[in-house]
Amino acid sequence: MSGKMVVLGAGGLVGARLSSLIQKEETMFVSPTESVPLTKIVLFDMNEPKAVDAAVLADPRVSVQLGDLCDEATIKKLVDPEGCTHVTTIHLAALLSGYAEDNFDLGMKVNLHGTLNVMERVRALKETLGAPQIYCYVSTDYVACFNDWNKTHPVTEESFRLSPVSYGVQKACNELLISDYTRKGFMDGRVGRLSAVIGRPGFSNSISYPYTGIFTQPLEGKDYDVPLPMDIPYPCSALNNNVASLFYLATKVDGTKIGHNRVIQMPCASFTLTGIWEACQAVAKEEGVKLGTIRQVEADKGSTTVTEINVCPHVSSDKAKALGFPMDTDLKEIIRDYIKVYIKK
Repeated sequence: MSGKMVVLGAGGLVGARLSSLIQKEETMFVSPTESVPLTKIVLFDMNEPKAVDAAVLADPRVSVQLGDLCDEATIKKLVDPEGCTHVTTIHLAALLSGYAEDNFDLGMKVNLHGTLNVMERVRALKETLGAPQIYCYVSTDYVACFNDWNKTHPVTEESFRLSPVSYGVQKACNELLISDYTRKGFMDGRVGRLSAVIGRPGFSNSISYPYTGIFTQPLEGKDYDVPLPMDIPYPCSALNNNVASLFYLATKVDGTKIGHNRVIQMPCASFTLTGIWEACQAVAKEEGVKLGTIRQVEADKGSTTVTEINVCPHVSSDKAKALGFPMDTDLKEIIRDYIKVYIKK
């Protein structure tokens, strides 16, 4: 009895930190009453995962594979048990919101057809290994429709359709399919629905980037043009807590407790740009970091494709809390972590 874990999208920030957590494990969760030795860890991405820690790559259990998420032979090889009795797949890889909005066909290829390709390969493992295998898929709260109800009521796991962006529609399709594949006994599907991950280094062409750029750029001594209104609450999540939550989803949660709807909204909190900027100034003062400045500009003068925050202002993480997920979404700690990792490195 042994286990293999596959991380799709290991080269990204969340994937790299998640890989570090996985590499520290000697055993792999199968069920609340069973764990097996973790003997193989496969990290997959399009490009060399340079963000992955050297200690992870040095582990003899770890291998890196590069390729196309949409290629059937590639994914079939990737999830091949290689003599293991259990395979857990964690699917982070995606084309993010702004890029999927810019290039509809590529978004469909990667986010919808690529995911279906992975799901079918995981589904085939049931026949090979004799039981449905764990498949953890990372989704987004962009799946929710922006309507009068959701403007005044927190979005829950029951909010699925009519996203205002193609990325959200593609993810919504996958959430429904994973729930149905699990109902049919094809897999043990688990969907971790993330809110905007703020505190990533570098630029990202996503709806949420201004909620990161407003503090990361000034902390780096740069001036930042804010292309959005300062007073709109937006659901945001902490990188470290997301990593811990996805790890928990894949390695601790009893699948029978999730229910027919396999979606779990990961812990988050809603912040305004004003609140983030105020917290940034306070933490920078505490940490002795000299800040750049910010200024308000018209939406079409910003750096991202999406120029309007037309997503729901609040989401509920009550299901995650009931299942025992870590719930750390403190804004100042998110900013402090960025300073520790990227400013005072």
